[in-house]
Amino acid sequence: MNHKMRQKLTTAKAAKAVGIARHTLQRWIREGRVKAPKPALQNGRGVRLWSDADVKRLAQIKARTYRKGRGRKPRG
Repeated sequence: MNHKMRQKLTTAKAAKAVGIARHTLQRWIREGRVKAPKPALQNGRGVRLWSDADVKRLAQIKARTYRKGRGRKPRG
């Protein structure tokens, strides 16, 4: 499948694609860790639609925040 033809993902699906909870992603947006795409209207509702590049960036942020099998990195 062509990259440009791929459908964009909602916030919940983008979070699931990188293995985090939707509320975690929303918190990261609120805290400024993640720059979210601008909301767009879909079926009369405002939703954020995440591209492949956005999801890849999320995965990189998650990798910096969590360590496989060892939980979150310690502060400081």
